[in-house]
This record gives sequence, structure tokens and C-alpha cells, in this order.
Amino acid sequence: MPTAAPLDVTLETRLSGPEGPFTLDVGLKAMAGEFLVLTGPSGAGKTTLLRLIAGLARPGRGRVAMAGQVWCDTARGIDLPVRARSLGFVFQDYALFPNMTAAGQIGFALHDLPRRARRDRVAELLDLAGLSGLATAFPAQLSGGQRQRLALVRALARQPKLLLLDEPLSALDPDTRARLQDQLRRLHDLFGATTLMTSHETAEARRLADRVLRLEAGRLGAAPPPPPSLRLVRV
Repeated sequence: MPTAAPLDVTLETRLSGPEGPFTLDVGLKAMAGEFLVLTGPSGAGKTTLLRLIAGLARPGRGRVAMAGQVWCDTARGIDLPVRARSLGFVFQDYALFPNMTAAGQIGFALHDLPRRARRDRVAELLDLAGLSGLATAFPAQLSGGQRQRLALVRALARQPKLLLLDEPLSALDPDTRARLQDQLRRLHDLFGATTLMTSHETAEARRLADRVLRLEAGRLGAAPPPPPSLRLVRV
């Protein structure tokens, strides 16, 4: 698997939150292969930050660089399209194609591979996600956990340098969510991508992350440590 490279972000843009307009003013650096989780209240700009990094929204001003490549620099007029950025994005609703099978979802992400190589890679990724027996199933035929795993391996199919996860486990029941936390961390470690995830669950963030950050009122800072009695040990 390719080695991930550091992410370097400096962004500023105006937003509207529950308490009125505010400025999202963020400086963020992530090391190679690091798993970062962003916490913070609703309306703080967590999803917007991911969209700005991905190129799905344009900042008022700022710069995004990954693996030594500048993706966005408003001062220099650089704004690479999403397809030119080496990233995978898992949205809250997974954004699966309703009329495409599980195998087809992954194959679509690998459309530039030769047919045989694409078929073999799809089979490998379905196996990693525990979905080998569901290759011909459509999203409506999958459980919430299965859809989440499919969206995750589809995002990782092209071995991106950066993986963005927007509340990827929020729609799942507590038992499924706990199981998939372990699988999510396992896939992160296997693929080696730098990962930036948003979550409202502090315990989940501390279980998954190498580093937990808190976004509040448009500013990013380190999350406070938990009380000793509540600290989780990730194994």
C-alpha cells in the first residue's frame, strides 16, 4: 500500500451557525497515516471543513496541500477539481448508487483499470469488507452496517492519500456502531491513508483516533483529556 503524506490546511471562510454568522478560521496539519477525529457542537463547521478540503466548496481564502501537491491556494488561483485530489470521501448517508450492485459500486471507482484487474480488485475489497457473498446485492438489500462497509471500501478503492469521513457511523444502532469502529480502524491501518473524521461521540473519537481535535466557534483546538476513570484504551 502507498505511504500517506502529510496534510497541511489553512482555511478561512464565513459561515452561518445556530447563533448567527461566524468565521471558520482553521489551521490543521496531519502526519502521514494519522487518524484524526474532529468533535464539536452541531453547526461548528465540521462538515464544511471536510467539504473545503475535498474541493466540494471553495473557501473565502486559504490553502490546502497534500503529499506535497497544492490542491487549493486562493492567493495563487489554484483550485483542483475533486477528481484531481487523491482522496476518498464517505458521507453521512454513504451516497451509494441505488441502482448499482455492491460489486458495481466498487468497480465504478476503479473504471480506469483493465477489466480483469478491476474484477480481481473488486473481489479483494469485497472480501476485506466481509461482503463477498453480497456482490450482486443492491444497497436497499443491505443492512446499515453493510452499506457503511461498502461505502468505506469504495472510498479506499483507489488507495487515496487522504480519507474524509463525515459522521460515518451516526446512522447505526449502538451494537453495530461499536463493531464497525474496530473494522474502521483496521481498514485505516491496512490502507495507511491519512484519515480525518467527524464525530459527535467523544468516546468513539477517543477509541478511534490518534489525535482528537475540537472545532468550536470556527476555531480548532485540542480536545480536553477525559477524566482518568473514563479513559479508553484502544487495542
